[in-house]
Amino acid sequence: MIPIFDSLSHPTVSGGWYGRSLDAGFEKLVSDLKANGYRGAMAVGLPGTEEYTHETFMEKCQQYPELVPIAGFDINHPDYMGEIQKIKSLGYAGIKIHPRISNLDYEDNIVSQVMHACGENGLVVLYCTYAHCSMNKYPVNDPLYYLVRFLKSAGKTKVILMHGGDVQVLKYAELVRFNENLLLDLSMTFMKYQGSSVDDDIRFLLSSFDRRICIGTDHPEYTHEHLRQRFETLCAETGIDHDKMLNVAHRNIERFLGLS
Repeated sequence: MIPIFDSLSHPTVSGGWYGRSLDAGFEKLVSDLKANGYRGAMAVGLPGTEEYTHETFMEKCQQYPELVPIAGFDINHPDYMGEIQKIKSLGYAGIKIHPRISNLDYEDNIVSQVMHACGENGLVVLYCTYAHCSMNKYPVNDPLYYLVRFLKSAGKTKVILMHGGDVQVLKYAELVRFNENLLLDLSMTFMKYQGSSVDDDIRFLLSSFDRRICIGTDHPEYTHEHLRQRFETLCAETGIDHDKMLNVAHRNIERFLGLS
């Protein structure tokens, strides 16, 4: 069984998940990791969601050595530098920026400033690339080029592009290809677009871009069992060798995060 490191899980302090009948508890997450041959997971908080605070979420994470804690970050916080320093002092490995949930004004340069500050403090940035939403909040220009503007001002901060640009996954892969401080995450996209042309794009990436991508569940939206089955099926269809499978499954992200 190929060991996998889950690049995106969302355990919650309360165990609830937006009023739905999904168990987002820490115990359930870690139990599923162990049952399905996972080496660990990034545990990513969501600000203002299910009793999240930086302190309470970290207290939960510290009970499970399998988890790498990532702080939920409110991009609209008036003292972003103070927040970053607090997150660093609590022992987080990074933050997640969620433009859609944060109602980000893409014309604002705050993301560049936050990314740069994270780099100065040794924090990895997870940046959500899924921008689809209701019309009143939908971006009027391609979010990829807003992201490029942010990255140009962020120095060499390590940034993981979460969900890989979804239906534009190849465009985001080409951005990652030429920038060593970027990593392409395929959580959600790996599962959501089964049967579409995105499958062919993912097969292409598995065979020719295996050193710059990682996979995750987007827990609790998808299960660890389902992701493993999907990964093994696509690898078999693509015919990639064992070494490439290990790169995608856990080597790339563990190297990027500096894990032993």
